Amino acid sequence: MDNQEKQIHDLLQKRMRDKRKAKRKKAHGDEKAALNLNSMMDMMTIILCFLLKNYGQEPIKVLPDMDLPFSTSEVIPKDMTTVTITGKAIVVMEQQVVPLTDRKVDKTLKKGGATGLIIQPLETALRDAVEEQKNFARQTKGEFQGEMTIIADVETPYRLIAEVMQTAISTEFKKFRFAVIKNKFAFSGAIP
Repeated sequence: MDNQEKQIHDLLQKRMRDKRKAKRKKAHGDEKAALNLNSMMDMMTIILCFLLKNYGQEPIKVLPDMDLPFSTSEVIPKDMTTVTITGKAIVVMEQQVVPLTDRKVDKTLKKGGATGLIIQPLETALRDAVEEQKNFARQTKGEFQGEMTIIADVETPYRLIAEVMQTAISTEFKKFRFAVIKNKFAFSGAIP
């Protein structure tokens, strides 16, 4: 083989090798790229946080012995400070703060005696709730809204509701919602 034949032979072999490489690349080129484990973990964490935030307890808990009034309200309850007035007690965020006797607050627990509108133990509990909400608002760079949901039995006297509301107003709560029943679910109607 002379020099020229050798060059042609080398070129043909190189070309054949290149064709085989191209064939192998083409055969393996259809493989799907592997999913990065870090990206997958990030995605699952985001989905988990979303589900935990959106799935949870009802914002309003109604005790089984309570009979709420009915309404045609379409407003869905928000997660906020709740005051529950049962026949036996006033409860703030599931903590009993004021005992009731015949749906009335004992006069010794009110500022101004029997005619007073401010219930002292309730005022203390609500001030704590206000501070807690303000701290949360500061941490989340939000604003304190001063909203409260009142859950009262249909038999609750107006005077007791007025006392609870007046006490709440004295502790910086300004917007009130009342829990009512609509189609067997607790919903909340806002008072303008």
